[in-house]
Amino acid sequence: MAQTQNERDAEDATEVAPPAAPRWQQALGSLRYRDYRLVWMTSILSSGARWIQQISLGWLAFDLTGSPVLLGSIIFVYQAPSVVLSPLVGVLVDRVDRRQLLIVSQLAMAVMAVLLAVDIALGYVETWHLYVFAAISGVESTIIHVVRQALIPSVVPREALMNAIALNSAALTSTRIFGPALAGLLIVALGVEGNFILQAVLLTGVAIAAFPLRITPPERESGEHAGGGGLWQEIAAGLRFIWGIGTLRVLFIVQFIMMFVAMPFSNFLPVWAADVLALDADGLGILYSAAGIGALIGTMTLATAGNVQRKGLLLFAVSVGMALALLGLGASSVLPASLVFLALLGAMQSVFFAVNMTLVQSRVPDGLQGRVMSIYNVGHGMIAMGTLTMGFLVAGWGVQTIVAGMGMIVIALVVVCFVSVPSLRRV
Repeated sequence: MAQTQNERDAEDATEVAPPAAPRWQQALGSLRYRDYRLVWMTSILSSGARWIQQISLGWLAFDLTGSPVLLGSIIFVYQAPSVVLSPLVGVLVDRVDRRQLLIVSQLAMAVMAVLLAVDIALGYVETWHLYVFAAISGVESTIIHVVRQALIPSVVPREALMNAIALNSAALTSTRIFGPALAGLLIVALGVEGNFILQAVLLTGVAIAAFPLRITPPERESGEHAGGGGLWQEIAAGLRFIWGIGTLRVLFIVQFIMMFVAMPFSNFLPVWAADVLALDADGLGILYSAAGIGALIGTMTLATAGNVQRKGLLLFAVSVGMALALLGLGASSVLPASLVFLALLGAMQSVFFAVNMTLVQSRVPDGLQGRVMSIYNVGHGMIAMGTLTMGFLVAGWGVQTIVAGMGMIVIALVVVCFVSVPSLRRV
């Protein structure tokens, strides 16, 4: 078999950092692999584009209608494709050139962002236009999530996977610091259409960064998990693999719970900014940035920590921390307190998803990465369902009450999962 670029890089790089190396050098260890650096760069650009879109689309929807229900329904339309399409995208990712899929999807979405910017600038934008844009963007987001998750294990050796995922998570979450704040300022200075032009520029940058990638096509699985070549057979093969490993089953369940209950709050920060704190668009950007700062601190701390032992206990600790932060946020009604609890939420969430994804991907062969991670990505659809549900609840009881209630539900469900499944505490 031909030697891969990753293997050549691994031969040239020192496999274990020297004992005297500073911790920051160990934290950046995965960046010594060329193709990982390119994937890492695409993550920064695409995540920046996504955050600018999220701020702009949420603000535009709430500004047009003033309805948290409509805001929730647009977010639902954006995130719902991950439930329906993720398994199909997973089969596609395991069959085709992942690099080409990444490039084509990003360029297509850049065109859509430009069209929406023109629509807004000419004064033709209507609510249904936002639904169409959200649906198309949801399809693109589903593709890039699955592709990115499947690419990482193929560009670093397995022993560097935890560090690679943490650094990639840091890349994604660092854009939460600058992206939302910049988006809020640009809405005030240039109008919301300027943000969609910037989104198109960043997505074009993703395609350019992906061109030099050298990715070895995944080897087809044989035996029980081969899938038989048919579409549904291949999806079933991924499901059988997950179901056949007890730890994977539990990790997927915990992730789905978090996505449905704990994650939707961020989609209602436009409501929080307007109704609780009386902030405008640039203030909304500050709220998102606070969560981004916390997330960056969390992921960089995890990257520096190296190969953490007892990852299951760490998962439990950050899950409880996430719930407590939601409770605190629900009780806060002033900007400083909201910023502190949003930063804590960002830190807990980033560590949770990095550890959870490491535990999943370290148990999946490369030929099944696309299908397994596409099913993992269905969790983003749980955010859609949670957001839609939360939209109706917020309209009836207010955003503070619902956020605090989410915290209580998370604590109850997490304790049940970790007490009833002892194996989760031992991984």
